Amino acid sequence: MKAIHLAFAFLLAIASITIFILLSDPPPGAVGVAHETISGMKLGGDGAARLATVGLAPFYFQIAVIAFAGTLLYMGVAERRRDTTLRLTLATFTGVAMFVWYMLYSGYEAYLETGQTDVVFGFPVPVNWMFWGIWGSFVVFDLFYVFAFRRYFLPAEDEAAFHALVEELKAEERAE
Repeated sequence: MKAIHLAFAFLLAIASITIFILLSDPPPGAVGVAHETISGMKLGGDGAARLATVGLAPFYFQIAVIAFAGTLLYMGVAERRRDTTLRLTLATFTGVAMFVWYMLYSGYEAYLETGQTDVVFGFPVPVNWMFWGIWGSFVVFDLFYVFAFRRYFLPAEDEAAFHALVEELKAEERAE
């Protein structure tokens, strides 16, 4: 399967999940629940009840978004430069990002079921997965782009060929 077809499949999955959520019944307390003592303030309400109407759709939505991001980065590399190292690196980074998302989501679900969570670095565990995991897993993609730029995205010979083409076009323009 070509990368463009895979990207299209992920986009279809994202669109399908979005349509499913839009057509689902609004969750109870979607706009909040009135605070008992402070007028004009609303509380979040029951998180498990809010998730019940859409089930695991948010989980699969983010999985599709992460896979789509990895596919787009892969498509940003010229076909002649796509080697096994690139495939393994991107697959590993995408897998790590999906693992982090799984840990965040399952931690949040566990909190909704039990009302209990551990606190690490002063924050609940799902919040830590969000702060350090989600951001960190995508920073790795950014760092890969920076450090592998000359190998995969714009090698020196491609840049030289581009500059030669620009000079050729300028020379043609001057000749006219």
